[in-house]
Amino acid sequence: MARTKQAGAWTYEDLFALPDDGKRYEIIEGELYEMPAPGSAHALAIMNLLQMLFPSVAKFGGQLLTAPLDVFFAGANPVQPDILVILPGSLARVVPRGVEGPPDLLIEVISPSNRVHDVFTKRALYARAGIREYWIVDPEARTLDILTLDRDAFHLAVKAAGSEMPISPLLGQLSVAVDDLFPTFSE
Repeated sequence: MARTKQAGAWTYEDLFALPDDGKRYEIIEGELYEMPAPGSAHALAIMNLLQMLFPSVAKFGGQLLTAPLDVFFAGANPVQPDILVILPGSLARVVPRGVEGPPDLLIEVISPSNRVHDVFTKRALYARAGIREYWIVDPEARTLDILTLDRDAFHLAVKAAGSEMPISPLLGQLSVAVDDLFPTFSE
């Protein structure tokens, strides 16, 4: 998934020299990662998450944003999380090129092609950057993991599935059962 170039040498400016082939990329610790297009379960889960999050984020006076959007912070030049939340007093700022600084909440919806990248690579990066809460949403397993930052590492605060309506340490009680985040396809 990482393209070949001297280790750790990729920069944001290098993205502009890549062919305009419709692909999306992230740069983590100077390594380039191609982001394959997700499927419909991924897209529908994002829409359901946005609908669920909007009232909570609005209550706090925060901002709710979604990919594709470049997010820049230490080690990320840039990344494109599926969903991000910026609350008042955050270190993150919305600027013309995207978001600079660590948002309060980042959410990744797992696709079969990016599972290891989201669960391990991004988890470590987001913890080092000081992201307060990281959600891993898995449409295949139909689960929601809410991880919270303790010093420089994430710890599982909530693992929810089925009819559970989880509580986010950052946002409070969520208004939707986990099962309602995921589509059910008819064969």
